[in-house]
Amino acid sequence: MTKLPNFDMLKWLAENEPDELEELQRTLCREAIDCCPESNKEQLISMQHHLEQQLSRCSNPYHRCYLAISIMNDKFLALNTIMNNPQEFRQQTAEILELPAKKSS
Repeated sequence: MTKLPNFDMLKWLAENEPDELEELQRTLCREAIDCCPESNKEQLISMQHHLEQQLSRCSNPYHRCYLAISIMNDKFLALNTIMNNPQEFRQQTAEILELPAKKSS
């Protein structure tokens, strides 16, 4: 597994080589997901992709940090709700809507 550099090195990467820091982040995430049970991998990959998409819209590091914390907090709140009210979670259903057929020209 890739070793996480010390804080000073991470700070230097953020200031001088942000692309390299981003690649390190992707590598560490990929390695962490690879260590997880197969049953969770698809969900973790999806969550990582969603996080990357959201972070790509950020204009500065503080915005990225705030957004990442906010997304992870939402996930923890959802998990808390599921753990404390499993019956309510199981009773949720989705309404499936049919999209109108495309009109051919």
